[in-house]
Amino acid sequence: MGKATTLEFSKMDIKDYLNRQPKSIIIIIAVVMLCLVGLSDYATGYEYAFSIFYLLPIIFVSWFESKKVGILFSLISSLMIFVADYFSGRSLMPTFVEIWNFAIHLGFFVIITLLIASLKNELDEHRMLNVALKDSLNEIKVLSGMLPICASCKKIRDDNGYWKQIETYISEHSEAQFSHSICPDCMEKLYPEIYRKMAKNQNSLK
Repeated sequence: MGKATTLEFSKMDIKDYLNRQPKSIIIIIAVVMLCLVGLSDYATGYEYAFSIFYLLPIIFVSWFESKKVGILFSLISSLMIFVADYFSGRSLMPTFVEIWNFAIHLGFFVIITLLIASLKNELDEHRMLNVALKDSLNEIKVLSGMLPICASCKKIRDDNGYWKQIETYISEHSEAQFSHSICPDCMEKLYPEIYRKMAKNQNSLK
């Protein structure tokens, strides 16, 4: 379990490291990969199919750079396959066959590039949504559980043992805001004359 976790962290570190690199560094790495694949393709001869290994630099640059650069590398890779086969000793085929093979390689590489770029965009959007959701959840405070409240003055005892006004406690543990007013029962009890005038005015309006 520990080895698997360490491997996951290592992959994340490499990915984050590459994401922080300038575009020029990413392109240089991709060019080196493409040259190594092209030389290997030439060295193994035209008898061995080697086109799938060209996906390594194409996927790399499509993920860490951009879709446009990935398409450019797809075109270069298709040309390199033709050049490697030609110089490794393969006899020339009819022009139509050469064009067909080039188009098939190019189309395959471009499709992979578009899929990788689309996948990366979806993952980036998903990551941004997760970050936004996490920030929103961190801003929300929810009251739950048993709250010890005074039966007389209605103060609430907090976790530190202090008694606080109910509006103070709720404001500290939620996003609620209070605006103070007086209910009709308290108005009649505390300010009977004003209450009678208000009640009389309301009855006259009816």
